[in-house]
Amino acid sequence: MKRKFTRTLFAGLFFLGIMFSGTSCVVDNGVDTKEIQDMINNSLNGQWKIVNIVVKKQHWIWKPSTDYPNKGYYYCDINLPELTKPIFDEGAVIAYYKHSNNSKTALPFVQVFDYEYVENGVTYVGNYTENVSCDFNLGSPSTVTFIIEASDRGRFDQDLKDRNFQVVLIW
Repeated sequence: MKRKFTRTLFAGLFFLGIMFSGTSCVVDNGVDTKEIQDMINNSLNGQWKIVNIVVKKQHWIWKPSTDYPNKGYYYCDINLPELTKPIFDEGAVIAYYKHSNNSKTALPFVQVFDYEYVENGVTYVGNYTENVSCDFNLGSPSTVTFIIEASDRGRFDQDLKDRNFQVVLIW
């Protein structure tokens, strides 16, 4: 019985070894790293443009819900004439939220905040989620609309602040 188990174990390990060695083969298609980088740089002229945008605290506009006026979101429309039809149709447009000069996050950016407040002697503790996103609109001029929405869809005028964004257009 022990001998049969040993042969079965050996056969299984041999089979696994054949499978791993067969799947780890590297095929050289003759393209090196420099050629790949050249293709990327030369494809569609390999051009891009970076647009830095600051939305000041006072430029955020409250958009109330039609059903519930105390619910809604903040937005700010920014002209983006760099966004042309060819870029919109065949290129890429990526937006980032810039935390600092050394840190940025692609949109949408979601962040959770804790809160605590006292009302009529009762302490309320909880959290809400803030979602920062954007929409690109082709037009004359084209625009980018930045949007901030809290999970409870409530207003938070006192907590609005300047926000830094970066839009990268690639074509």
